[in-house]
Amino acid sequence: MTAARLTLCSDVSRSAGEDPVGTAPHWAEVTVLELDVPVWTQLRAVDTWTPAQSAVFAALREKVGASGAGFGLLMSAPTAPGAPLRVRHYVRGPGGYRRQDYRCDLPQGEWARGLHDTLIDPARLRDWQAEPTPTRGADLHVCTHGTVDAACGRYGVPVHAALQRAGERAWRTGHFGGHRFAATAVDLPSGLLWAHLTPALAVQVARREVAPAQVAGHLRGYAGLPARAQVLDRALLVRHGWAWLRAERDAQVEGQTVTLTARFGGQTVAYRAAVTDAEPLLLPGSSHQPERSQVRQYVLGDIDTLPARAPELPAL
Repeated sequence: MTAARLTLCSDVSRSAGEDPVGTAPHWAEVTVLELDVPVWTQLRAVDTWTPAQSAVFAALREKVGASGAGFGLLMSAPTAPGAPLRVRHYVRGPGGYRRQDYRCDLPQGEWARGLHDTLIDPARLRDWQAEPTPTRGADLHVCTHGTVDAACGRYGVPVHAALQRAGERAWRTGHFGGHRFAATAVDLPSGLLWAHLTPALAVQVARREVAPAQVAGHLRGYAGLPARAQVLDRALLVRHGWAWLRAERDAQVEGQTVTLTARFGGQTVAYRAAVTDAEPLLLPGSSHQPERSQVRQYVLGDIDTLPARAPELPAL
């Protein structure tokens, strides 16, 4: 008897017409650990953590509780398997996130040190070797973690391969949430998260060769803002074009009212809109857990500009 074909959660999401906006995690900073793929499983195996590793995550939970600011943890495969530990650290600021790379002589099994020194005690980064970082272009972290969800293997691997062939900066990356959006990617330093990428579309997005309006339905949101603000931010990206990503954006959310302030050079402008709940969808949490639960969808109201004159953003 032939086994039934697995229904992939990303296929269900697409067929249901899910709008992915508002699903990007809210991060103040992001640490990317360069780890061989087998080490990804070790890091996810909470029961095998040493006391020191557990203490790092306890300190991170305390930090989030005190500040309310989340952090991103990504695992990407290094260019040289078995290489000593390297990290890429992104801190939120004007135009998205600022990247700095570090390397040391520690083995990859000391991954907790990378988290501690970047996210908890940055003063200890003096013990690392800072490396030159690119000043232009996108870093695409594509989830290819098929052992966590088959959808990420099925759709993420070809997207990563296409980006590599095109000469773009792309990394095979472990699970960071959002199986049903495969192929999904974290686009840094812009801080955008993408959904349902195809190989061709991923290259266009990396190169900004497609207008934001054409890919708005693939945007999960900007990780520098909370969920409802991501909805308004997407509309403003469509309005202003890719130059919008250069602005430093902050938001205040009061109930369902979002006020987003953007600073670009010497200009500051605020936008306000209602972001209300639409009818939720019932979708599976993953390809391997077919049970369905409600998934929030949003409706964006009219956008008011405060003051009335919007800024003139230069082209990229």
